[in-house]
Amino acid sequence: MADNKSNARNLKVDDGFKLGSFLKSWEMVLIYILIVINLVLIAARPDLYFKSGTLQSIIQSGMDVGPLVLGMALILMLGDIDVSCASVMIFASMCTGLSIDNGLPMGLAVLIGLLGGVFCGAINGFLVAYIGMPAVIVTISSSMLFRGIVEIILNVNSLKNFPEFYVSLSWNNIGGILPVSLVIFLIMGAVYVYILQKSRFGRNLYIIGNNAICGQYSGIDVKKTKLMVFMLMGFMSGVASIFFVGRMGGSVSSSMGTGYEMNAIATCVLGGISTNGGKGKMYGPIIATLIMAFLTYTLGLMDIDANVRKIVTGIVLITAILISNFRDKSDQKKKSLVRAKAAEAK
Repeated sequence: MADNKSNARNLKVDDGFKLGSFLKSWEMVLIYILIVINLVLIAARPDLYFKSGTLQSIIQSGMDVGPLVLGMALILMLGDIDVSCASVMIFASMCTGLSIDNGLPMGLAVLIGLLGGVFCGAINGFLVAYIGMPAVIVTISSSMLFRGIVEIILNVNSLKNFPEFYVSLSWNNIGGILPVSLVIFLIMGAVYVYILQKSRFGRNLYIIGNNAICGQYSGIDVKKTKLMVFMLMGFMSGVASIFFVGRMGGSVSSSMGTGYEMNAIATCVLGGISTNGGKGKMYGPIIATLIMAFLTYTLGLMDIDANVRKIVTGIVLITAILISNFRDKSDQKKKSLVRAKAAEAK
């Protein structure tokens, strides 16, 4: 009996907070990477780095992809993927722009854009969850569909009538120091941290991502949950359209936003979200969004060719995935040893 109590006490201690484990967590590794990138930027261009407005511009340049990253993290948590989010973002922008061009009130036009994104997400979610089609096939097809609709309607024209606050949200600073877009992104990030890591809905996503069949037998409505996540991804694509249009100076065309879906996926992977589903925390993608913004800007300041920048970014991401996989295998070995010792103790 005493041995059992001793084992219980030891397990309780192991589950407590450990500073060493925290400092070696993937989220802290990302912070170290962010610090290193800043040090490289300081060494390369100290005059520019400490110039007023530089840091704000770097952060603002990466915030338009932020809403896509948050939505994509939930999609990947299911073990699915959405490569249509950039097309949905442009589709939502078109809905808002055309609504304003046709004389609708600004607030209603913005709402129509957001609902347009939700509608696109609902189509993806229905085909994936209820029809049973693979998410990658569905979203590749819908990406071409939504982008094609925009190209047919806009042709070579651009929409330029958007709410003035789009540009303000993307480029203004609070007190001349703190970017408004960063504050909004962090608020949205806090909401998503709660959704994924504190709510019952988030726990369901982890269960579905690890084993959808077990989730179904556990009483989770897997189909409804998947539909909701894809609709949420569509909504976040609509939110991203606000920051995207604002960063583009208040205009949008059918050719814009290409590749944003890959940036969102890569940022989530860098943040520690597993593409196999059921693993990761929301803190990682939030930090990784800042890393990608600083990395892209730093490579540009160092006059590195655009194609070479893609290669460097790809190498960084592959390295991050390799490190993450190595850490996972190491953790699994440690857990196996702990279980073995526990079995021997019994």
